[in-house]
Amino acid sequence: MKRQKGVTLIELLIAVAVIAILGSIAYPSYQEHFLKSHRSRAMTDLIKVQLKLEEQYTKNNSYLFNIVSGGSCSFCESAPDRYKFTIDSSGSGENLYIIKATPQRESGQNKDSCKTLTLNAAGIGKATGSGKCW
Repeated sequence: MKRQKGVTLIELLIAVAVIAILGSIAYPSYQEHFLKSHRSRAMTDLIKVQLKLEEQYTKNNSYLFNIVSGGSCSFCESAPDRYKFTIDSSGSGENLYIIKATPQRESGQNKDSCKTLTLNAAGIGKATGSGKCW
């Protein structure tokens, strides 16, 4: 009797099914980590903007709120299609200014559970969404 070598069709289908199941479990986790990495970069950029504002205030005794224009800043590392940066300078006290990073729909960043990130003049960061953001 001659013995055949190789993989049967059933074994191949089982292997493909196992890979598909593992992939369907891993992909959402990958997406979540991808969004989180962009969120972390945006949080870093919020802090950079605040440092630039305070540096300007130390030098000239006034804030330069136009360092963020058109939703982006020249020194920020976040991709412009991920977050739009703005500064609201209409407050007072610890909310003298509020730097805001709004997630953009085109890139899918709006699916991040933290939603819009803010940082006020006192250095207090908040998020409009849910979850552990700051």
